[in-house]
Amino acid sequence: PPPRPDEPPGRPLPWLPIGAGLLASLAFSALLAWYMVKPIRLLRRAFDAAAAGNLDVRVQPLIGSRHDELAELGRDYDRMAERLRDMINAQRRLFHDVSHELRSPLARLQAAVGLIRQNDTGSNDVVERVERETGRLDELVGELLLLARLESGAPSHAVGEVDVTDLVDDIVADARFEAEARGCRVEYSSDTGPLLLPGRAELLARAIENVIRNAIKYSQPGDRVDVELRVDAQRQRVRISVSDQGPGIAAQELSSIFEPFFRARDNVRGDGYGLGLAIARRAVETHSGTIRAYNRDGGGLCVEIEIPLVA
Repeated sequence: PPPRPDEPPGRPLPWLPIGAGLLASLAFSALLAWYMVKPIRLLRRAFDAAAAGNLDVRVQPLIGSRHDELAELGRDYDRMAERLRDMINAQRRLFHDVSHELRSPLARLQAAVGLIRQNDTGSNDVVERVERETGRLDELVGELLLLARLESGAPSHAVGEVDVTDLVDDIVADARFEAEARGCRVEYSSDTGPLLLPGRAELLARAIENVIRNAIKYSQPGDRVDVELRVDAQRQRVRISVSDQGPGIAAQELSSIFEPFFRARDNVRGDGYGLGLAIARRAVETHSGTIRAYNRDGGGLCVEIEIPLVA
């Protein structure tokens, strides 16, 4: 029958708004899924590249300006990859430098042995040369072993209470004999009495001794090496500074002097292996301390060691 005049007009079909809502939900879900999956795919590619040995891939530039947890994860990956790359590069440089440093004394040993076989004349001098080069090799291997233990974090000395004042006093007393042989002197000042802190005495002694001996090595006759022991009661830290009047270090090389086998470009002496300050840094970091170097205004280099008084 025909509709009555008083009946309301027909309602719109119900599937139209439902379909529109479903399409909008699908579009939003797809966009959200793309937004969430994109950084995960980038991270997966970066991990695959790292597994293949490529640590130069970075996630942060590809993620953009996101500030969510996935972006933080990408930045953490970048820091991890950069640290791993630096460690691997340092290891490669170490092996290269070790092979270079060992090759020279070994070649001299071989030449000396050849001379002994050819001619007995002057054999005493040759034997002394062999003994000297053998001693250099033994010293180098010992330094490398200590550095390897410090790099790996393996404990090599027992932890106990160390009296830093007595430790520095003894090291300075020994260093003065070496300084006198070079025609320079060591001046020592301290503002504290007995000062105990938790640590490994032999490692701390090695670190302080290496820094002082390095300062003496680059001092000229008549120069002075200043050693100071100070306590920062507010920060609960002890500071040991060693200053010399030597040539200093080029500004661009200051960050590298604590790396193994580092030698300044203007180093004309050529002695040593470049391991002393590297061992000092590792030993100080083992005690949660810091070590830094800077050129003094009046000339020379200053190396500062800071170690917390509490563990």
